[in-house]
Amino acid sequence: MADEPPFYVGYLPLPRQLRGFLIGLAGFLLVADIAIAWAALQAQPAHPSGAWGQEGEVAYRGVFQIRPYPLLRQADRTILLVGVDKHGAPPGLDALDGMLVEAKGYPIVRGDLTVLQLDSVPAHVDGAAPVLAQPDPPREARLAGELVDTKCYAGAMNPGEGKVHKDCGALCLLGGIPPLFVVRGAGPDPAWYIVADPQGGPFGKDSASSIGDSLELSGRIVEAPGYRLFEIETLEALR
Repeated sequence: MADEPPFYVGYLPLPRQLRGFLIGLAGFLLVADIAIAWAALQAQPAHPSGAWGQEGEVAYRGVFQIRPYPLLRQADRTILLVGVDKHGAPPGLDALDGMLVEAKGYPIVRGDLTVLQLDSVPAHVDGAAPVLAQPDPPREARLAGELVDTKCYAGAMNPGEGKVHKDCGALCLLGGIPPLFVVRGAGPDPAWYIVADPQGGPFGKDSASSIGDSLELSGRIVEAPGYRLFEIETLEALR
């Protein structure tokens, strides 16, 4: 009997001869699980995002434009204005259209896209307005890409795009945050377009159900340095 190998029975104490083996096996499996998880993590592609509020509160000056969404235009940059949480810029800013305006808040920056979360109501200021280049003649276009909400895509969420962000993005658009149409090409930085209806008005709430989907949009592009507007005629889902 003494030469028989140890045998484990569930309702009896674990034989001493098996304890070392099982402890070693458990340790091996733990290390193997950690190694597999680490390898899977390293294999995941880095998800691009932007930087939110790293400069602290800032003040931007530019020519205020109310349509299709409240924004500031500088000589070579567009600054889209949003509110806190899932809200767009506050209402009642129509009188500022075309004026030199100062807006204060916390910037969200991704590539050449700048979004400002306002912490006060923009106000008219005296001074010389930046000289804005005349836009190029409108051109007809048909582009494939994805609708995103400006704030999350710029860096307020990560990921701020794709199917996993669809519900959050839809609520942002319904709250008045401007939509963008993102077109990915051969380069590392996607091109983005502010989305408007055929009359140059807001299009966000009408497109909320399509956010995060692969789409093909047709319409007119109006472009100037730092400013790209896509006036949408048709929207089709890509399968």
